Amino acid sequence: MTETSTLDTLVELLRGVPLFGELEDEALRQLAGRCVVRSAPAGWVLFTTGEACRGVYIVQSGHVRIFRTDPSGREQVLHVEGPGRAVAELPLFDGGPYPASALTTEESRLAFLPRAAFEHLYRTHPDIAQAVIRSLGRRLRHLVHVTETLAFRDVAARLALLLVGYAQQSGTRTDAGVVIEVDRTQEDIAHEIGTARESVSRAMKQLRKQKLIESLGRNRILIPDVDRLHALLPSQSDAEHRPARLGETSVTPPADNAGHSSA
Repeated sequence: MTETSTLDTLVELLRGVPLFGELEDEALRQLAGRCVVRSAPAGWVLFTTGEACRGVYIVQSGHVRIFRTDPSGREQVLHVEGPGRAVAELPLFDGGPYPASALTTEESRLAFLPRAAFEHLYRTHPDIAQAVIRSLGRRLRHLVHVTETLAFRDVAARLALLLVGYAQQSGTRTDAGVVIEVDRTQEDIAHEIGTARESVSRAMKQLRKQKLIESLGRNRILIPDVDRLHALLPSQSDAEHRPARLGETSVTPPADNAGHSSA
């Protein structure tokens, strides 16, 4: 791959990141020219909680898990980022350390943008503040979602909330219902909803038995009736935190599809 084609690839990668999507081509090319692309094996640690922020990572291929670990060693997954998503952009704004740890869950290819390059962009392109505010808003909504999920004692309810979220964010409407793609293992899901893998497996079977979901293979799940799945949630949360109905959100077709060594 030539230097020009590599730069063009990075420009398109950055354009797909919400934080940079509204920038003009020249600004994107400046940023792309400062990016360092690297390949990483599964289990490669990008950074750990409390470490000084060096810059932001953008996932080109593969997946990165962002998590925190409590004093007892239990891991809480905050989110999993895939291709076209930024990892650790928030510390760039407050000058603080990384608030969580991150590692690759599979062989991945990452573009690293140094902090100094981003700060220069921020000073020379004031309009990026709007994109920053929107990015922060999305993160806040996600953290509220995580907190709400963990408040449910019933694992099936936690799982139902997670699947409803998938349906609203990236579900594909069909005559049979809404099809979602869950590109993570049951172990990953267990970490995210704060339970054990075995409990996730039992909850999946429970939802299938109630005909609330149907496995289609290749990580694809059919939800015949999203509202019926959502009805599994506790009534109090239903009233206070009712997610928008599927018709009230955009359901889009799925897109075609420097750190440390892990100990």
